[in-house]
Amino acid sequence: MQGDVCMKEGRWLLILGITALVISFLPMHLLLPELVLMTGSFDLAPGGVRGPTLFVPLNSVAILDFTIDGLEQDVYFYITGGSSDRIFDAGRVYDRYHLEWASPGFSSYTFNFDNTMSSVNHKQVTYNLRVYPYSTIFLFLGIVLVVVAVLQIVREERKGSRAKGSPSGHPR
Repeated sequence: MQGDVCMKEGRWLLILGITALVISFLPMHLLLPELVLMTGSFDLAPGGVRGPTLFVPLNSVAILDFTIDGLEQDVYFYITGGSSDRIFDAGRVYDRYHLEWASPGFSSYTFNFDNTMSSVNHKQVTYNLRVYPYSTIFLFLGIVLVVVAVLQIVREERKGSRAKGSPSGHPR
């Protein structure tokens, strides 16, 4: 009887692990609140480049909304990774912009607002940056649960085969 209960524990862990893995591929940012929220507003000087830097885990969804105010309401917008390589480049952006972006790795990313096109005009940038790391959380949780479940099932199978192999039918 006790072997049956343990057997079920391993199988339940496996089901939970597979469920977490499946959930990791769903758009959880549509259902759950952000875990990181960064908002701000700043003056972007002529010829200046500025923006927030944030650590974003692998495959996390970052949603950025920003507006530009000034005489000419345009800036260049791009994202750079830890090595300062451009990961994403939207080019020249006018008035407002919305971006949903999945991070390609574990790194700090800078969301750059670039006013090098202007040698005279200041721009006012207002942004709202939200990060949803649920895909990464569910992915790692699923992997851990599947590994633990497999180890538990192997342990249960060994116990079961030892119990069947003893002459009295009871484990030694």
